[in-house]
Amino acid sequence: MLRQDEFEQLIARKMGLADSAIAGGSRLHEDLGLDSFRLLELCLYVIELGVDLSEANWLEIETVGELYHRYRAGPPAADSQPLPAASAVSAVPAGIGVGAASLDGPAGLAGPGLAGPGMAGPGMAGAAAAAAASAAAGSLALPPPRFAGRFLRLMPVLPASTPFLYELAVTPEIGFRWRYRGSVPSYPQFEQELWQGVLTQFVIESIETARPVGHAICYNPEFTLGYAYVGAAISADYTGSGLAVEALDLFVRYVFDIWPFRKLYFEVPEFNYPQFAGADREKSAGGALELEGRLRRHDFYRGRYWDRLILAVYRDSTDGDAR
Repeated sequence: MLRQDEFEQLIARKMGLADSAIAGGSRLHEDLGLDSFRLLELCLYVIELGVDLSEANWLEIETVGELYHRYRAGPPAADSQPLPAASAVSAVPAGIGVGAASLDGPAGLAGPGLAGPGMAGPGMAGAAAAAAASAAAGSLALPPPRFAGRFLRLMPVLPASTPFLYELAVTPEIGFRWRYRGSVPSYPQFEQELWQGVLTQFVIESIETARPVGHAICYNPEFTLGYAYVGAAISADYTGSGLAVEALDLFVRYVFDIWPFRKLYFEVPEFNYPQFAGADREKSAGGALELEGRLRRHDFYRGRYWDRLILAVYRDSTDGDAR
């Protein structure tokens, strides 16, 4: 078993940080600057090291020292229930951000600290491999889309989901970033507009607790030109955990599996960008997001105007020229 200093050095190398930047009291988000994508990458990495890490455990961890104590606790018992396989998260897009006042405009990404999807891994690549194998075997059988990761899953939006989605849309921590931009619609208005302009949407649910924790939507599709917009909001208690990236990864893969879009747009205000900068191709070799536009002084919040950034993830995130 690693000593704490060895564990800290291992984490530093994995996250691309200087050894001197990490200490037991270093906070993962505030001090080390890990955004949602890097946090989920770290979470899955320590699980690979044999750490018994449930969703509740991860949400409680704030510092490197707390993560080391969880590592010291050892692997899960042999008879414990295995968790579902984790979805791949190399180069996913988007974090928690903003949106427009209605779905006529951008819904963006919302929540105090979440993020997005990558196009590498079991989703697209796995489906392609499975399709090739089926063809070789003379079979037309194809795997269904994946709706569950290690921690979170996508669930249909049912009438019983509406109260949660309304609360998410108007709660102070999320509302100013999400669809209504801080205004509080009446409940009947919210119900009426829930599917307005929306192609598909899901409730994001915790696998561990079966509790709804977020909302993912695809809206304003343009089938002729091959694009649509996507956005997500996540509960405030998932702030700084990175777990929402897993759900957004599943959602983006699902949309690309079902519809022939070339790319999906995320629109977020500039003040939310640092939360998912790790997914920007210009800043990260493994990033899947491309900055394709900037609307100058477009959004207003707390006494000033902010730029709105337009980012895109392509069906083939390895080749951004798949236009």
